[in-house]
Amino acid sequence: MPRILIADTDSYSLPSYDVAWANDGPSCLKKLEEKPDLFIAALHLPKMHGIELLKIARQKKIPCILLSDYPNAQTHQIALTLGAQYVLSKPISSDELKKTIDAFFAGTLKPAPFSGPTAHLSQTPTLATLPQKRPASYLKLWGTRGSTPVISPRFGGHTACLEIRTPKSLVLIDAGTGIQTLGRELLAEPPSHYNLFLSHTHWDHLAGFPFFAPLYHTDATFDIWTPVGYTENAREVFAEIFSDSLFPVSFDRIAPRITFHEMRSGDSIQVEDVQIQVAYALHPGSTLCFKISACGKQIGYATDNEVLVGHTHDAVSSELWSPHRSLIELLHRSDLLIHEAQYLDEEYPERIGWGHSSVSNATLLAREIEPKEWIITHHNPRHSDEDLLKKLIAHETLAKRLGLHCPIHMASDGMVIPL
Repeated sequence: MPRILIADTDSYSLPSYDVAWANDGPSCLKKLEEKPDLFIAALHLPKMHGIELLKIARQKKIPCILLSDYPNAQTHQIALTLGAQYVLSKPISSDELKKTIDAFFAGTLKPAPFSGPTAHLSQTPTLATLPQKRPASYLKLWGTRGSTPVISPRFGGHTACLEIRTPKSLVLIDAGTGIQTLGRELLAEPPSHYNLFLSHTHWDHLAGFPFFAPLYHTDATFDIWTPVGYTENAREVFAEIFSDSLFPVSFDRIAPRITFHEMRSGDSIQVEDVQIQVAYALHPGSTLCFKISACGKQIGYATDNEVLVGHTHDAVSSELWSPHRSLIELLHRSDLLIHEAQYLDEEYPERIGWGHSSVSNATLLAREIEPKEWIITHHNPRHSDEDLLKKLIAHETLAKRLGLHCPIHMASDGMVIPL
């Protein structure tokens, strides 16, 4: 009887096979040592993602199938390039999985091109101003735009960067173009040690880093935390940014002052009096969301997270929430949720799988999380200030209908949130 190792938090009935189970990355690694005849891994497995496990299994010459709870063309192609025999989209029934396994052992399983979901939607958001005076402990949004910087008189146009400041700590999340402005302000302070957390390494979250002024002070040092990559590690990504063909400053000049760290879903990192916890986001490439605990407050921060992929209705089945369950549990009843909603409902059908949420789906997630307050960030670069005000009205209208009772704001560059 063929031996199969399945690494997934969901279970399946496969009576024709000798199946071993693993429900997280570390337990899976131990069972891979037994060299199963086939390895099946979920993409978003606790503590290690499926791509990381796929690479390890292929080094051991173990054939693999990837189960993706976030079907998108990029991840599909990466998995096949790394040697996966097949990529299946979740949710999947036991019968569907058995047919795929049968085909593999019969020698008839062939990789299929990506076929993504399609959908439809209806649009159904008074700007509240948060305090702008700088308190002793605060969050400050230095960049709130998605994808590419723009000019926006009211909301600002820098890409993602968040500053967390307490009497003991300075923690930064993401290094979009907003980090340039922050860097100029930090020049007024003595050179320091900087902890930078990256949700992922897409260009809009890195574009400001080469222009971060403290980087070029020889007494400044850095700890940079990134998700475990699908193909390249963080040092390789940064070396490419500072390559001769892309930037005039050599990576060798700054690399000795940078220590790189990898993060996995479920990790918790303590930086003095600030705790950072991470969970998977649904976005092309390896991407994480954050829970920030500081000064007795809990804040959720998710700039790139496609909620309920392809969904276009108010009614949501429990299985559609399955990929988001760890994030909902992590951020449940946070004091503040900072989460994206990049697309209007009518824009979303043409952008399914791009890694960003619609107005309706983000609002449905907020209802599940039940935050005390919600700030919407990572604005569509095509949306004007007027568009964002209309989006806010749409969010507030839908939230009222769904029974979500919390203040909702549109993020703007320079917004300060006291802790």
